[in-house]
Amino acid sequence: MGFSEHYINMVWNLMSNNWYSVWVNGKSSGFFKSTRGVKQGDPLSLALFILSADVLSRSLNKFFEDKSFVGFGMPKWSEPLNHLAYADDTIIFASAHPLSLRKIMAVLGNYEKISVGAIRGFARGKFPFTYLGCPIFYTRRMKDYYEDLINKVKAKLHSWKGKLLSFGEKVTLISSVLQSMPVHMLSVLDPPNSILGHLHKTFARFFWSTKEEGRSRHWASWQNLCLPKEEGGLGFRSLNDVSRELFAKLWWGFRTTKSLWSNFMWNKYCKKELPTMVHFRGGSHVWRQMLNAREE
Repeated sequence: MGFSEHYINMVWNLMSNNWYSVWVNGKSSGFFKSTRGVKQGDPLSLALFILSADVLSRSLNKFFEDKSFVGFGMPKWSEPLNHLAYADDTIIFASAHPLSLRKIMAVLGNYEKISVGAIRGFARGKFPFTYLGCPIFYTRRMKDYYEDLINKVKAKLHSWKGKLLSFGEKVTLISSVLQSMPVHMLSVLDPPNSILGHLHKTFARFFWSTKEEGRSRHWASWQNLCLPKEEGGLGFRSLNDVSRELFAKLWWGFRTTKSLWSNFMWNKYCKKELPTMVHFRGGSHVWRQMLNAREE
């Protein structure tokens, strides 16, 4: 990365010369030396990570100056984009141009040699994959893409299996735990109605039965349970309503904030038309739901 030996030695001394003391019953038990380098949460650890990640980011951004490089196709008037980074996750956007792909692989290879990637290795995968808890795919929506969400809900229910829970306790668990699990995904994706219906059935089965799975008599439909308590329901939230509310929030953010995402969506779907007047002419399910939220 071009740092001098003096700087490297200084950083290494800070990393390797850590001593700790543990308090037991209000008394110090002496000091012991760290053998693992920078500990998690150390401010120096974050600084070193930023320095290392900046190398990859700068290397990828240099492709904008390479006239022979064919990047990811962006809508006209949009800012160029070839990668996004969040924490220790990086997603790279590229075209299918062979020479451009080889150049990207060369950058990744060099970065792997000078980083911890040489120890861990880069994971290889294919579509669909999960990024920040959401499935990334380029084909039509399929139920299989949302199996992770279904399995997480079932795993949570399994952890409660065998516990004697009252109806009041189940109401609290459904409202505060189960119904909050899909919210992150619903804020950015539009799952098929069959997935939301399956989750509703799972919630209802848990509420009426003492078992995670199995038949039980449902004394009221899920739609009635979602009614306010003043109207005879239990105040549960329908995931379909939650999805519409979140897409309305997404539409509001698109109209009122300036960001890389809003600029991309504007140039891809609106171009020179006003967002309040544009009609759906094809595109992602997210854009269609945003327009539906606009009409509502």
